[in-house]
Amino acid sequence: MSSNASLARRLRPAALALILAAAAVPAGAQPAASAAEARTARYLEAVRDRPPLLVAFLRELPKGGDLHSHLSGAVYAESYLRWAAEDSLCIAVVELVVAWPPCTSDPDTIPAAAAIANGTLYGALIDAWSMRNWNAARKNGHDQFFDTFGKFGATDRRTGDMLAEAASRAAHGRVSYLELMLTADGRGAVNLGTSVGWDPDFARLRDKLLAAGLRDTVAKARSTLDRVEARRDTVLGCGAAAADPGCGVTVRWLYQVARANPPEQVFAQIMLGFMLAQSEPRVVGFNLVQPEDALVP
Repeated sequence: MSSNASLARRLRPAALALILAAAAVPAGAQPAASAAEARTARYLEAVRDRPPLLVAFLRELPKGGDLHSHLSGAVYAESYLRWAAEDSLCIAVVELVVAWPPCTSDPDTIPAAAAIANGTLYGALIDAWSMRNWNAARKNGHDQFFDTFGKFGATDRRTGDMLAEAASRAAHGRVSYLELMLTADGRGAVNLGTSVGWDPDFARLRDKLLAAGLRDTVAKARSTLDRVEARRDTVLGCGAAAADPGCGVTVRWLYQVARANPPEQVFAQIMLGFMLAQSEPRVVGFNLVQPEDALVP
């Protein structure tokens, strides 16, 4: 099967979805809506085997929402490297990871700005921090995906910039809703879980965590969301006449629970996830992250 024919076959349900969407339109608007949906479906059929027109059509098609999106995984590797240079961070050349300064303490550690100027190293970093040029013969996709997150972690001070990039790109792709994953409390719940320790009696463990100050961690997480969203607004110029379209994308949050951590930390994070979802309208739930096949999970 040719690549174009394969693409056409995969996209055929899209035409059906457009037609079925008309059924959800209120009865009074049905004729006009049906005509518009029919025109859209006809156009899709006409450009199905014309990739440039098909790509343009799909780019402009309203997409709805992007759910279960890892914010740190939704940012381009090039952005992480640029931010590392702007923040005077370092690159560990052998491990291909962002490192904290000073950059002269190890002969294999150089300024991120110098890494950008080195074309070979720059390409190697982009490949290591993304799925670009991924080769299944050298590394399976599971490991390539999960290994990327630890390589640019030192850029986590740029969470607001990450949100701005994700929102702007969503708007340009006609996505109107983002549901992003973030550990908004940093290590707050993790540290409380460590200090309290494991107790197989869940009710008793819950009481211990509350007594240790888990409610204060809720406030810290809420403050983080305020700061991150304020930075998004600054980067995108929200409220100004020339605001980026990303300002109009609705953003909600999923609290991340690191399931590969010790059980007392996982329990504390799950508790915090429930508490955030109950008290903070921007948080719609929590999600377990890290590999499902790790030892603790």
